[in-house]
Amino acid sequence: MPQNKRSTPAGGIGALKSFTAAGLRAGYRFVRRTSGWKLASMALGGALLLGLLTLGFIYLRAIGGAYGPMPDHAALLAVENSEASSVISEDDKVIAKYYSVNRLSVPLSAIASCVKDALIATEDARFFEHQGIDARALGRVIVKTLMMQHRSSGGGSTISQQLAKQLFPRRDNGMGSILKTKIREMIIASRLEKAYGKDELLALYLNTVPFGENAYGIEVAANRFFSKRAAELKTEEAAVLVGLLKANTTYNPRAHPERSRERRDVVLALMARNGKLTPAQSDSLQALELKTTYRRYNEAVGSAPHFRAVLRREVEKVLAETEGPGGRPYDIDRDGLKIHTSINSHLQRYAEQSVREQLPLIQASFTRDWRGVGQLPWEAALRSAVKRSERYRALADAGLDSRAIDAELARPRRMTVYDPTTVSSIDTTMSSLDSLRHYFTLLNAGLLVTQGRDGVVRAWVGGVDYRFVQYDHVRARRQVGSTIKPIVYATALREGMQPCEYTPAAQFTVENFQDYTPRNPGGKYEGAYSMRGGLAKSVNTVAVNVAVRSGLDRVAEQVRMMGIEGEVEAIPSLALGTVEASLPEMNTAYSAFPSGGLRPEGIHFLDKITTADGRVIVEFERPTKTRRVLDERSAGLATYMMEGVVNTGTGAKLRGTYGLSGPLAGKTGTTQNQSDGWFVGFTPKLVVSSWVGAEFPAVHFRTLARGSATKTALPIWGTFMRKVQQSRGLKFYKGGSFSQLDKMASAQVQCPDYLEEIPILLASNETGGAGEQVDVRTLLRRFTNEEIERMMARKRRRGSESATEYAIRIARYLERERQQDPRRKRKKDHWVKRLFGGGR
Repeated sequence: MPQNKRSTPAGGIGALKSFTAAGLRAGYRFVRRTSGWKLASMALGGALLLGLLTLGFIYLRAIGGAYGPMPDHAALLAVENSEASSVISEDDKVIAKYYSVNRLSVPLSAIASCVKDALIATEDARFFEHQGIDARALGRVIVKTLMMQHRSSGGGSTISQQLAKQLFPRRDNGMGSILKTKIREMIIASRLEKAYGKDELLALYLNTVPFGENAYGIEVAANRFFSKRAAELKTEEAAVLVGLLKANTTYNPRAHPERSRERRDVVLALMARNGKLTPAQSDSLQALELKTTYRRYNEAVGSAPHFRAVLRREVEKVLAETEGPGGRPYDIDRDGLKIHTSINSHLQRYAEQSVREQLPLIQASFTRDWRGVGQLPWEAALRSAVKRSERYRALADAGLDSRAIDAELARPRRMTVYDPTTVSSIDTTMSSLDSLRHYFTLLNAGLLVTQGRDGVVRAWVGGVDYRFVQYDHVRARRQVGSTIKPIVYATALREGMQPCEYTPAAQFTVENFQDYTPRNPGGKYEGAYSMRGGLAKSVNTVAVNVAVRSGLDRVAEQVRMMGIEGEVEAIPSLALGTVEASLPEMNTAYSAFPSGGLRPEGIHFLDKITTADGRVIVEFERPTKTRRVLDERSAGLATYMMEGVVNTGTGAKLRGTYGLSGPLAGKTGTTQNQSDGWFVGFTPKLVVSSWVGAEFPAVHFRTLARGSATKTALPIWGTFMRKVQQSRGLKFYKGGSFSQLDKMASAQVQCPDYLEEIPILLASNETGGAGEQVDVRTLLRRFTNEEIERMMARKRRRGSESATEYAIRIARYLERERQQDPRRKRKKDHWVKRLFGGGR
């Protein structure tokens, strides 16, 4: 038995070899007896059977979703394209978009018929004859692409299959991936044909496919390359866009115009071959030059980028409280919303142009101002900024000490930086430290345009290049300088001071505020100014004097009422603008002057949000509520005084250099060390504020001659208003007039702006004399300026008191005080004598 068990395997192997040999001999005899054609037929049949089995296997796997998601009928009907949301100006222009995919869907009726003809002729000539799968195209795929491995011959996909590819992207499925993917797309294409009609498929396709440069859909492509809507495309333009579908980078008309023209001509020829054009029409169109009108928007460049960032936050906050498609909140980046704003596209363009034109000149002046100076005053601040930078912190976190970090930051490397002289980006070699220094000393600007009566925003420029500086300088809070002075003078008017009441420019000290002594930049302290003259020439000592006499607490209260939201201290330097504010706050404050003392509650820029088909999601009414912050007389007189700033004062260049006409009023403002330059002004229709400065106040101009607001902020303001006045349109924002002063107020302002000394005249009925006038200055001449100013600070003017009465009362107090001194001395001597003896 053991021997039989050991011999069994050897016997089995021998039997297997015998059977195999017999099979091979039988097969050989069969082949010898069978004809060649019969053998070939059998081999082909076997291959076909194997192929069919393979295709069937792949088909079943594809149906099951093995090669990617397989949508059912309901899912196909619910297909949604991610669409860009459009920001629309008040004059119905698309000024920007928000998107993850830049797409805007339109119905087929809103697409020129030549686009449809070009597409079918080029991509799927038998589109209306098949149900998603073209048998001829399928044969080409099998023979050329699969059997002959000619990938360049194309896949021969129908429009429906290409749509399936766009809606349900491909993935790598390993060996035989192209075959698996094609079968999946054919199944989806067949289902699409059942879910949609042919015209619906065309519309869905044209709204889905990419045309390059992140432009999806025919509407976006038409706007991008020809600055028109899809419905307005000409045949030759449609051929250019359809030609892009083959390879949107290779045939980009902006980057490769010659290639694009060649591809366009191929499309036109195919249209003729398919009967969509006559040969003569095709030839004539091919003879035309390729012309495009390129326009592009995105998050970093385009119109109003800083405003769009503010708008996005506001819109997202609103949309978070609304219910969108499928019960989810609306998505600003994918739901194709239309966001209607109050921005005027023309005013916005003029505002951006003004900043871009003037800021390079201001930057060049800044560079010249510090040329040849060794130790710059902001080096310590720069070093602190370097240590706070992301680059420095990352190196420190990696374990490097300060010396190693400095060495790394000093190492040159290639980078792209913003060039303020060309107002564009440049590629250069620069160390990280030099890059930080470059941006640290970069001047920026803000410009805000609103309507005075309601605070509606018409233009918003937060900086010069959003790609490099995202910080919005419209919303930045900076010291306002002398732009606060109109509020100071308006407070004085409200408290009863008369426009022709003269204030000496002499330097003085406010003792109860740590001996604060205001100074005039030019060092001039002579003469006296009326209120209009003091404001027009922006005399610091006069402004502080007026503020102290009006009551610093009253001035601070008025500043808050006007709309300044930051901390406002009742201190003498408040009159020189040490308070901080943003451009919207300054526009709100200045709105009260041309509006008779009424200001809006704030600014407004979002009107409504709608769906792509126009259904209103949320709508905001333009503000009508106002707040009275000044009486009408004070507002009118303050406006009259600010007209003097423009006509004869620090803003006179607006008339001379920039040639502005019509009613204008405003005020310049330069902060300490020329760190900030402001000009806030208004017309009967608009309030415009401009600001210029560096991100850090430590960076400033060296001299007032180059760094005053008349050399920084005012040129931007003047350039903008000149563009507005010279434009042929924009009638709504031009013309008008300020409210006229009544007869009493007109009489009260009839006086010179400046006199060498205060001419306070006392009428005879006030002195008791007969027919004579006494110069009240003689009553005060016996007292020093310090004594007069000290008493005026202690005894403020009463609301019903005239200038003459006030001067007499001050003189009486001073005289009484002077007489009290001898009485005090006599009393002192008396008690000393009584207590310490007559010897004393």
